[in-house]
Amino acid sequence: MADKRPILLVEQEGQKRIVAACCERAHKAGVRRGMPAGQARAAFPGDAVRLEPATPERDLAVLRALAVWAHQFSPIVALDEPDGLMLDVTGCERVFKGEARLLALVRERFAARGFTVRAAIAPSFGCAWAVARFGREPDAIVPEGGEREALRSLPVRALRIEAEAEYALGEVGITRVGELFDLPRSVLPVRFGPGLLFRLDQALGRAIETVEPVRPIAPPRVERCFAGPSTDLGAIGWCIRELLAELSAELLTRESGARRIDLTLDRSDLEPAQLAISMSRPNRDARHLWSLFEPRLARTHLGFGVERIEMVASRTARIRHEQGTHAGAGEHWGSAADTPEAALAIAELADTLTNRFGRDRVVQAELAPSHLPERAERWRPAEVDRKPAAIEKAIERALQEAAELAPAPPPDRPTLLLPRPEPAEVVAITPDGPVARLCWRGVDHPVVACIGPERISPEWWRFLHPTRDYFRIQDAQGRWLWVFREMETGRWFVQGVW
Repeated sequence: MADKRPILLVEQEGQKRIVAACCERAHKAGVRRGMPAGQARAAFPGDAVRLEPATPERDLAVLRALAVWAHQFSPIVALDEPDGLMLDVTGCERVFKGEARLLALVRERFAARGFTVRAAIAPSFGCAWAVARFGREPDAIVPEGGEREALRSLPVRALRIEAEAEYALGEVGITRVGELFDLPRSVLPVRFGPGLLFRLDQALGRAIETVEPVRPIAPPRVERCFAGPSTDLGAIGWCIRELLAELSAELLTRESGARRIDLTLDRSDLEPAQLAISMSRPNRDARHLWSLFEPRLARTHLGFGVERIEMVASRTARIRHEQGTHAGAGEHWGSAADTPEAALAIAELADTLTNRFGRDRVVQAELAPSHLPERAERWRPAEVDRKPAAIEKAIERALQEAAELAPAPPPDRPTLLLPRPEPAEVVAITPDGPVARLCWRGVDHPVVACIGPERISPEWWRFLHPTRDYFRIQDAQGRWLWVFREMETGRWFVQGVW
């Protein structure tokens, strides 16, 4: 069954390991950030906890990518390290028809990406930060002028004060923000330092708070305007080739290649014509890119003329530096098919076929992390440079580790695997013994030889199939069939043919 143990992310601090982060279940059990890993494990019986090393650099990169993605909600998005974002949504509620709908949309879209969030909208950054992290509800909207009421029941830590100030307040019995409102303002900086009063004013909206927004890098963009509408296909094609050369030069300076290029033709009498090409791997070869645009341009209606051409590399990726030849002998490493030039040629062929026939008609097979025959491979569009999901990586790694611990020769598999197992009727010598006769597709097949069984268990992370016992049987015509029996139901199926 799936691993449902609580997860703790630990990091090294001197000679001991401490908790850097934990899941919600561990937090409810009393685990807190900064707690020694041994003490955190003691909160769970036995070894019922999973420890993983913390990766702050990777987490920061993911947080920065989320900040760029969150620009769909606000033009100003800042990082609140290590696990938060601050958005200035002033005026944005009009676009989303109210703050409540904006807040619901934020939660919905983050949840769709696998994140559990706590969010709050307030007149100040400090108040929103405090309510989101320490409020009772995962969602909250603080109205204008309601900061004092929203902060009153929160702990003083919600003001983002220093640990020394928090300790000093605890010494005199002040643990809630509301208790600070009852004290004279002149006493606070003298007794607890000027930082406390400043943070309190920020939360109440009395002090200015600035954030450093994350500025996404604009995609490479080139354009060309004509003196008047042009219907000369040759001139338009020449202009597009020039723009591709400029775009390739810009991508070269960024050490990147285009994965998708959008071309817009502004026509004088019609709506703009949109042309787009996709590549299976990053590419900045102007010749290859033009070969993808040329057939599409030939089928485009130009109307009374094109006035402007705009080209944007809407999706880009970094191109890694690769050594294609031996430094001394000048020969390619490995076989000719393993060279970067050969891989690029195959990718360009896939691009040409995909952009001409459609992405769903040009597919390639890839191995899947499953031991079930019908799930051991899958088909995906050739243009998609897909990385396996985290759960698939974990499953594949577990299977590889198991294979290293118990190496075994590869099993014999049929040359033809049926699209889906087909039901059959079997007469066996014993319930678990060799097969004597097989009736498949309405034809009775006497069995000459039977090898097996080979037991294949269901996927422990899915439980979609029962346990199966597979047999290799040979009929009277000499054909070998691959059949299996479901242990739970006793039904028989044919799944492959040699």
